[in-house]
Amino acid sequence: MIKSMRYNLFRPMPSCIHKINISTIIWKGNILENYLKEIPRNIELKRFYGPSAEEVVRDVNLENKTCLITGASGSIGMQLARCLSLRDCNVLMACRNIYKASQNAKRICEKSDRLIYYDVNLASLASVKECASRIVKNEKKIDIVILNAATFGIPWTLTEDKLETTFQVNFLSQYYLLLLVTNLLAPDARIVFTSAESHKNINWPTENIFTPVLENLSLPKHKYTSIKSYNISKLCGVLLMHYLSNQWSSTGKSVFCAHPGSFIKTGLCRNWWFYEILYNLMLPFTKTAVQGASTIIYCATSPDLKGLTAAYFKDCKPHDESVLAKNYYLSYRIHDLILEILRERLDDFDKLMCAFNSSKSM
Repeated sequence: MIKSMRYNLFRPMPSCIHKINISTIIWKGNILENYLKEIPRNIELKRFYGPSAEEVVRDVNLENKTCLITGASGSIGMQLARCLSLRDCNVLMACRNIYKASQNAKRICEKSDRLIYYDVNLASLASVKECASRIVKNEKKIDIVILNAATFGIPWTLTEDKLETTFQVNFLSQYYLLLLVTNLLAPDARIVFTSAESHKNINWPTENIFTPVLENLSLPKHKYTSIKSYNISKLCGVLLMHYLSNQWSSTGKSVFCAHPGSFIKTGLCRNWWFYEILYNLMLPFTKTAVQGASTIIYCATSPDLKGLTAAYFKDCKPHDESVLAKNYYLSYRIHDLILEILRERLDDFDKLMCAFNSSKSM
């Protein structure tokens, strides 16, 4: 779908902006962001975004369905919860800040009674286990899992589990949550990893293709950049999509990766002033949060994808992932490494694997 929008990029800025420096723009009320939102649309700009999230689910009946979403307290995650609940889906919102999530839901979601909140700190495997225990206790089945939570632009830090924070929050803890609720998955459950085109920017060390090590995933300080760590976490999601699809090939379960769009103004950019500037400048040319939710919700609900699995989507259409992400051998080795990381940190690892292995025939 092509949408034409008009912008007057040459309209003089208000005098208040002429008189302040860029830090004032960012830190005192996001003046630049507010200004860009008011730009008149009077030059042609074609945007190939496809349908909105609401349009994707307009004719989909999700009554008696249950969806678990991580990172659902705002932005794209909240729009996912809103659109799914509009179609009578029960939405389990795994969030770090339940108060923020509930307040946003009251403001945005027309059917907030369909939302159920579970607090979780993805920087803690113990918190993930506690959250999963409550979900298993309270819920009977889960039809859709959307692993959407992410952090970006933070300095190098270690979690309480002695792992680099971006890797654990963006991938490991969410995969651990999925493993913990495996027994609740419906026979035709869909799993969606929120991905990113930037996963294609990772060049894997040749010597570690066959034997990946912890430092390839949980970067040490001297090798760390926030962008590299973020991209590695997204690459892991695509690799595990292929692994899980293979493991569940004899079941009706499906696994997809969905790229929501680039430079969407979400909470991801809040951790560094440079990203605030960049994302604010890109506002007129990028998707909104509800547009960004469309590909994810398409993968989660579209009848067109019934019987399919192991596909990477962008703008509601299948796209090629990177050559590295298609490396099936690496996907198995990464999964082995993930299990080893969890084994060293969990007391009940064998019980966890027993549940996962049983899901291969369900």
